[in-house]
Amino acid sequence: SHLKAFMTSLHKLQENEVMTDVTLILPDQSAIQCHKVVLMAASPFFETMFQSGLKEAVEQDIKLDFADSGTIRSLVKFFYTGDIKLTAENIKAIVAGSEFLYCQHLKAHCEEFLMGNVGLSNCIDYYQFGKVFNLEMLIKTTFDFILSKFGEFMEISNFDKLTEDELAEIVSRDRLNAENEDVVFEAVVHWVNADPDVREEVFSRIAPLIRFPFCTQTMLTDKICCSSLVLKSECIQLAQEAVWSQFHLNCEWKSEQEMLQAEKNPLIVQLADKVYAFGGWETRVTQEFDPALNEWRMRSRMPGGCCYGSAVALGDKIYVVGGY
Repeated sequence: SHLKAFMTSLHKLQENEVMTDVTLILPDQSAIQCHKVVLMAASPFFETMFQSGLKEAVEQDIKLDFADSGTIRSLVKFFYTGDIKLTAENIKAIVAGSEFLYCQHLKAHCEEFLMGNVGLSNCIDYYQFGKVFNLEMLIKTTFDFILSKFGEFMEISNFDKLTEDELAEIVSRDRLNAENEDVVFEAVVHWVNADPDVREEVFSRIAPLIRFPFCTQTMLTDKICCSSLVLKSECIQLAQEAVWSQFHLNCEWKSEQEMLQAEKNPLIVQLADKVYAFGGWETRVTQEFDPALNEWRMRSRMPGGCCYGSAVALGDKIYVVGGY
């Protein structure tokens, strides 16, 4: 076609330095001979530079350092030919260069390349890169990909590099593709454990976004309610409410950890976050249950037996009344 033949001829003139009128000095001190009119037509950056009345408008040599020499050479070649080789290795530099030179058509071409190469190994990287350079279609593509592959979060490279706001945005979406909320909880804990000194504080802000009622009962009782992160945060109440709601929904008794020593008609009372069982028929044994650890411990024996009495917690003490 005429356009292809024209650009081929134009590039040949540039390579042979025919009627070139400006020299681009690259970071490695190499030089490229160019035509100002071509640079101006291809890039608003050069158009402004050569029409500004500043010294660059009249100087023969223009020093460029906005990118490495190889990237600048690729960009100049693109101006003359319309062709550019995009790879996983050079794509970010080309995008940054096209942004600097205000080459929106090249930037859009790069965005299409990135969107066509999104995978588990780069979706987080490309998502964050897209936000830096305002690549809206890439942002949407990578975000949707992350949502669709969230169940495989352990396979997603740089998952722990997400910011707090990014993780919160992902976890809060109804379109999140996970077998259940167990996966979501484990993903959040994995993210926190990547930088615990900083992120343990963040957990209390992200945890309320987890839909605890949709976690499995086993996960709730065996892991979530026992997690040190949960116990230290305000969301312990949310997790406990989820456990209680599941018990109500099931309408059935569920056996938990057996007492260390069986007691007949013991007195049961809660103090702080522990449950105490003591007294009963012919025994002075006191046992303490820790829900966080799901285990019983023996405590000091009662000074005397007590059967058919009542027990109540007040302040930091337990009072026993009645019985015999």
